[in-house]
Amino acid sequence: MKKLHVVSLPEKEREFLQTLVRSGTGKVQVFRRAQILLKADEGLKDTEIAKHALCNWRSVAEVRMRYCTQGLERALYDIKRSGRPATVQEDTKAKLIALACTDPPEGYSHWTLDLLVEHSKDGMGRTNVWRVLKANELKPWREKNVVHSKAHS
Repeated sequence: MKKLHVVSLPEKEREFLQTLVRSGTGKVQVFRRAQILLKADEGLKDTEIAKHALCNWRSVAEVRMRYCTQGLERALYDIKRSGRPATVQEDTKAKLIALACTDPPEGYSHWTLDLLVEHSKDGMGRTNVWRVLKANELKPWREKNVVHSKAHS
């Protein structure tokens, strides 16, 4: 059976994809899609490409289809998805991180998640506080993971 979407790369696009693959930087997904397009241009079957790119043959067919119908940019990159914007602003995150790096309130040996929620002046919920700490690899309940000022010790 003849393929519906046959990839035939112009020289300029082939060189761009080869450079992208050789650079080894960027998102793995884009790297894999570039490899798929290069292998498809060589005339390999979807199953062979899938083995080489360590993915499913359906993924190969999808990349080929997107290239043939929507172009190189769409074949390599996902379109921006709609969704709810971030609820926690950058300045709020910075304030929380600064708070977590200070000494805990009197009577406590370290910050806990609940203490940070209670002392956060921005009314952040427990889950958002946890997400900010996790994203910044902060664990204020572990003394060695937080920077404390030794000036008043």
